[in-house]
Formats: sequence, structure tokens, C-alpha cells
Amino acid sequence: MAHLLEGNVLLLYKKSAYSIYFRKGHPRAEIDRYKKAHDEHLRTLTMVERVLHKHGINYSKYARGRKIPYQRYRSVITVGGDGTFLEAARNTNTQVLLGVNSAPGTSVGELCVATQKNFERIIRRIIAGKNVRLDSWQRLRLELDGLSGQIDCLNDILICHQNPAAVSRYYLKIGTLKEEQRSSGLWVAAPAGSSGAIQSAGGRILNITEKKFQYMPRELYQGVNPTYRLKGGVLAERQTIKVTSLMHDGNVFVDGTHVQLAFPFHATLKISLSPKPVKVIQI
Repeated sequence: MAHLLEGNVLLLYKKSAYSIYFRKGHPRAEIDRYKKAHDEHLRTLTMVERVLHKHGINYSKYARGRKIPYQRYRSVITVGGDGTFLEAARNTNTQVLLGVNSAPGTSVGELCVATQKNFERIIRRIIAGKNVRLDSWQRLRLELDGLSGQIDCLNDILICHQNPAAVSRYYLKIGTLKEEQRSSGLWVAAPAGSSGAIQSAGGRILNITEKKFQYMPRELYQGVNPTYRLKGGVLAERQTIKVTSLMHDGNVFVDGTHVQLAFPFHATLKISLSPKPVKVIQI
């Protein structure tokens, strides 16, 4: 396992909400709350760099949201929460990921195995090649008309109208079944995203290493053509979903709000499991 940290490691970190958004004029209590999370995040980032220096691990440091040459690195360490981890997972190919939740008191970090308390212990285990494992986490593969290349995402996607109050209209095809749906949108989630929004919409939690994915329309409109057959479910490894937009202003939101793709009238999106899962360091 020691070879995972040889060469140059990519250290990907988030900028805190405090550093991005907060200026004078906000209520003091709100500023203090975000400042506390900001300080905890910076302490964790400083600790991670100190540990890497201590153990002679070379790294390059980048803030998330920038254009980053991921292909130069064998391993990626993310410092932030699930959002930072998901950004790395969308952009990696053969790299190994290690997630560090930088502020567990305020940051959602379900995908992150490390914290400020155990990071150095995990690094020592990796160097020694003991008591760590590599898991394969399945990603969704998105192939969209007009999109150059493909997108592999670890969490989920939402297909809907760009106006949240408007009806989302689309053809949904799974296997030989195809139907027109009107809803508030369509969720599709990889196993890692199954405990999020799709569960709230009525889906079920999958084991994060399962070679499955699931879909769930939200709030299907019952006024016209109420006999829907494709009302949600878990799909096997080789199954695919095809969605054709019946909206002039449709969108596809990938892993939350950071990736937004136009989904115009009659564009088609194909969704399947990616043949390239993400390799994640676990303990």
C-alpha cells in the first residue's frame, strides 16, 4: 500500500463558506458560527500538510473548482466534506482517493474516512501497508447529446426544469418500457448517493460497493395519464436509463449544484453504471 503515496499526491481542499461569502453587515451570531467552522477547517488543512511533510510525502495543493491536471497524480487526498470528495471522484480515472472531513461538527462527510483525529494514524497504516483496504465505489456514467465526452459521477443526478415551480416533462425508457412522465423531476443515484435525496423521495439505501443504481421520479403528476409503470426501482449492472427531454429549459444537475448541464427539447441522456469505479482508501 505504501506505493499509493509515492510520487506526487494531489491535495484538494475546499474554501470555507466564511472565506467566500461573509463580509461586514451580517449578524454577529451568524458570522461567529461560520467563523468557527472556518477555523476548524483551516486547522485540519494545516495538520494534513504537517503530517505529509513529516512523512516525506510530496504533494501539490489545489483549491476545488479550478482546472486541475488530475492525470499527473496517483493519489488524491481531499480536505473538506462530501462535496470536495465528489469533485475529486468526478475527475479521477485510475487514482486512489482518501477523504478527510475537515470540520465534522458542521460539514457532511459521510464519504470521508479520515478526520483531524485519525489522519496521521491512517497515513502510517498506508505507509506500513497494514490495516487499510481499497474499496471500489460504483459511479454513474452520463452520456448527453451535445456533450463532448462522458461524465462519471459518484453521487446522484437530478433531471428537471430549470424553474423549480415548473413541471418537468420527459420520456423515460428502461429496457423495452418507455413512457412520458410529468413530475417535479427525476432522481438517479449511484450507491454512494442512495442515502441522500433519492431516499427522501422514496428510494432505498444500497451498499456502497454494490454494482447497482436506482431511479425515482418525484411527485408524479396524476392529472393526465396517471397509469405510470416506471415509478422507481433498483437497476442491475448492465441496465441503462434513457431520458429524452420534453422541456425547452431542462437541466441536469450532477452531484448537487456545482455541475449543471443544459437539457433542451428532444436531447437524450443515457445513464448507466460506469465501467470505471472509484478506488477509495478505507480502514
